[in-house]
Amino acid sequence: MKAYKNIQILCTLVLSCLSLVGKAADYSGAGGAVSSSAASPGSALAGIGSVVGENYILKPSDVISVDVYLEPDLNKTVRVEGDGSVALALVGKVKVAGMAVAEAQSLIADLYNRDYLVDPQLTVLVTSFAAKYVRILGSVNRAGVVQIPPDRAMTLTEAIAGVNGINRLGNPKSIIIKRVNQDGSTRQFEVNFTRILTSPDSQDLILEEGDTIWVPERII
Repeated sequence: MKAYKNIQILCTLVLSCLSLVGKAADYSGAGGAVSSSAASPGSALAGIGSVVGENYILKPSDVISVDVYLEPDLNKTVRVEGDGSVALALVGKVKVAGMAVAEAQSLIADLYNRDYLVDPQLTVLVTSFAAKYVRILGSVNRAGVVQIPPDRAMTLTEAIAGVNGINRLGNPKSIIIKRVNQDGSTRQFEVNFTRILTSPDSQDLILEEGDTIWVPERII
């Protein structure tokens, strides 16, 4: 009987530890990472600069922090404007959109080094990302928008997972994707999502910002 009680106590302690670990993981996930699941179009994906690497390509609406070592008056947090530029102390407007973070950092350092500072040491971090979305409509469990990660591409499989999958009425073999080209024209194509999931020879589809995915109902 005593051995049985000891086993009961040990099991209780193990379950308590697992519960605490699970809560800690939930807290970490809520505070330290942002999901790419369905979100409202007005929300912004914010992150610390270390979330993305130095190869992240800057774009309008990104917010960057420029910190110049031993020059606190030059430190600035600024949003990349629609024309791709940021306004910095002394050097004025600097076009950074389309550059990797490392390239923008080098350019800004060169501008300060040219007329104002000797061998300036500075860092450029992305503190907030321009949100990118795709829209998923039709026979899915939670139609809406899905946010694309700031530092990598999103696949169709990830996007479908972001709306909790296709519902029982949906036809995964005839998904329609509408895409806006760079010249403003649109094109539409059909994707067999079942084949992507089941065929080892089928590659997942990489989505682009602004794609609209329509999941039709099955024809009964």
